[in-house]
Amino acid sequence: MVFNLKRFHDMRIDNDLSQKDMSKILGVSEDVYSNRENGRSNMSVDMAVRFANYFGVSLDYLFGISDEKIFHSNVCFDVFTVANILKKMRLEKKLSQEQMASLLNIPQRTYSSYENCDRAIPLEFLFNFSIKFNVSLDYLTGRKNEK
Repeated sequence: MVFNLKRFHDMRIDNDLSQKDMSKILGVSEDVYSNRENGRSNMSVDMAVRFANYFGVSLDYLFGISDEKIFHSNVCFDVFTVANILKKMRLEKKLSQEQMASLLNIPQRTYSSYENCDRAIPLEFLFNFSIKFNVSLDYLTGRKNEK
């Protein structure tokens, strides 16, 4: 499965919103939003969560993991929640940070920095984690309680 932002574009268009409208809704500049939606720069987890909350859809739907569209949550992105969920899942699998990093094909130091909130967690990392471990992006971001 490929990390894709097409549904962000489609959702905006289907709701008759311009990129300028979305930038105001999300509280970012039009250039920032345009660059994120078009994949010229990385969208933050926070921006994706705010987008999903605004439209009442799941992150799994937005990223093509699921076709179930309707999902209501007003949970704001919290890096500590995500870090705790990553750690919880790692411990449930009885893996060290080194083993988890190896499974995800990233350096152990990078994985550790995500669990310890020392570095921003990229959306693409969470997407890959979701696919690798068959877990919902909405669960990983604290938007729902079940995996």
